[in-house]
Amino acid sequence: MRLIKARLRALAAEGGYTMIAVLGATALVSMLVTAALAATNDDQRLISLDLEQKRAYAAAQAGIADYTYHLNNDSGYWTRCTNVPTPNAVNQQTSTANRRPVPGSTDGSQYAIQLLPATGQSTCDVNNPTQSMLESSGANIGTFRIRSIGYNGTEKQSIVATFKQATFLDYVYFTQLETSDPVTYGNAELIAAANRQCSKTIYEGRYNTQLKNTSGLSLNSSGNTTTNSGSYVYCNAISFVEGDNIKGPMHTNDAFVICKNPTLGRYPADPVEVSYPTAPGWFSTKNIAHSGSTCTGYSTNFKGTMEVNSPPLVPPATNAKLESVASSSFHYTGEVKVCLEGSTMKVGPGKTCSGSLYSGPLPANGVIYASNAAGCTGEYTPTNVSYESTTASPCGNINIEGSYAKPLTIGAANDVIITNNLTKANEEAMLGLVANNFIRVYHPVKLPTEGTCTSSSQNLTGSIAELKIEAALLAINHSFIVDNYMCGAQLGTLTVKGAIAQKYRGPVGTTNSTGYIKNYEYDDKFRTNEPPEFTSPEKTAWVIGKEIVE
Repeated sequence: MRLIKARLRALAAEGGYTMIAVLGATALVSMLVTAALAATNDDQRLISLDLEQKRAYAAAQAGIADYTYHLNNDSGYWTRCTNVPTPNAVNQQTSTANRRPVPGSTDGSQYAIQLLPATGQSTCDVNNPTQSMLESSGANIGTFRIRSIGYNGTEKQSIVATFKQATFLDYVYFTQLETSDPVTYGNAELIAAANRQCSKTIYEGRYNTQLKNTSGLSLNSSGNTTTNSGSYVYCNAISFVEGDNIKGPMHTNDAFVICKNPTLGRYPADPVEVSYPTAPGWFSTKNIAHSGSTCTGYSTNFKGTMEVNSPPLVPPATNAKLESVASSSFHYTGEVKVCLEGSTMKVGPGKTCSGSLYSGPLPANGVIYASNAAGCTGEYTPTNVSYESTTASPCGNINIEGSYAKPLTIGAANDVIITNNLTKANEEAMLGLVANNFIRVYHPVKLPTEGTCTSSSQNLTGSIAELKIEAALLAINHSFIVDNYMCGAQLGTLTVKGAIAQKYRGPVGTTNSTGYIKNYEYDDKFRTNEPPEFTSPEKTAWVIGKEIVE
């Protein structure tokens, strides 16, 4: 009994200490819970703040998209300043009074658009929009800016977008028409018929009817009239096929035709634009009437973003502007050859640089031009090209090869013929080739005495294997094309780093048989710089040159 009482007394004596420990533990737990709740509340506030910031940024992007949409539908929208139809969110640069809810939003997001006047101007003046909004000098000449401010909750985000007019240099690949050049149809009657029918877009009915003469009679492959529907000739359907890799932004005033899985674009920021009015903007080869193919196309490898109903880009009728700015020392008549050697060059008559027309530095203003002489017909058949004659053509042709170290633009009243690799020596250098008719790749072959040559024909000395071209190419009225593209064994890869623009799509070979495999890669430098006096479209759209998040 005494032992039990002793233990009870001991427990009683420890009771105070136990209570203190319990109270301490309770206090600690309480503090931890309080801290956890506080941290949770802070996290919730941070999450809410982050969500509002993201929504505000999305609202600012919606404002940019809104203004771009109106520009695409009315290229003069910017000239109206704030005098645009309601509802709108357009303000002068110091105001955000006009705001619009983000379409489809249920979270209260809004945006306001501010017009940022040109350097030295204080406001967008509807009576003089060009002077008040367009930059008149410097690297951003001809551009204008807007600021879009997005709002959500207590947050706001701003994006400044610089708009510039679209040019051929915005794309690694541009065509007016996705079909063969009429000169590839072989004889005069078919060529004339192709000029009439194949100058239409798919939307305008290019493939709806056969080639006919001026009397409305159908033609066969020999250019003779026929009533046999099995012999009718239709405009060629040219497809992008599996293995084609177009590395950059693209545009056609037409619609693309797809066979299997070509790769179009590099990433979502690369637009793949078509002027065809409705989605998806491309056709499987098998769905093109009279294509002669059952090939199905897929968009699996479309890495760029497809955009339909894009405004067309229309080149001027000629490159006469280049002719007018070329100095007399670099303005030639008839055929010449230009051999580029870094910062210098040699120019000779006809097809050789060994003549005495010029040897020295590149022109100060960076422009060379060749005009037509009397007697130039400009006729050209790509499947029957002979280089045997050494006599200079009266046509304004420029043969060119070599390496260049400074900005330069070559203009030809007729054709530009690339006779070997054409590469830049440094990053400062850029080259533009602008031909009224064709930009051609030199390709000598042993031509048959009769008929059309094939892959069994012999490539002759001077044919260029693994050709590399670093330049912006513009064939105003015809195509970028390989001479005798249907002839001789395959020559490997044709690499173009730069930009290609043409009226008709020019062939560079036949599938797995002749000519070249395509490897076209955009030179992003062309987004902000261009070769001297490079030819611009007559009809164009406004596009975003750059965006800055403030």
